[in-house]
Amino acid sequence: MTSFEMMTLLGAPAGGSSMISTVLMVVLFVAVFYFFILRPNRKQQDQRKEMMNGIHVGDHVVTIGGLHAVVDTMDSDKKTVTLDADGIYLVFDLQAIHHVETPAAKAPAADAATVTEAPASAEATSEATSAASVADSEATSAESAAESK
Repeated sequence: MTSFEMMTLLGAPAGGSSMISTVLMVVLFVAVFYFFILRPNRKQQDQRKEMMNGIHVGDHVVTIGGLHAVVDTMDSDKKTVTLDADGIYLVFDLQAIHHVETPAAKAPAADAATVTEAPASAEATSEATSAASVADSEATSAESAAESK
């Protein structure tokens, strides 16, 4: 029996097209692996490194454990950070910082709290409720009039 006959019996194709398709499949697999796994991971690592380099004393941070605190001191040699959590000073590894809170993120929450303050009296509450219901009914009637046209 010749080698050609053995290859044919074993199911190997006679042409080189299977080799080309195999190479294309490997190239496709590598491309998919790069674009869906390696590239996003590298991008995320760069963002984290940039955040870590941008931490300064006085920044409000959140640790991976959920502790909200203010950076008191940083030791770049030991790669540690001392956090002030309402007068309690704790030392963490720099890698324990999950993210830095931005003042802009806190501002809308503070504005919302001042806007939604409770009225001082029950009369003010009932007046606000009736004004809101009148505005809602006017808006509903305007919408229904627009739909009927």
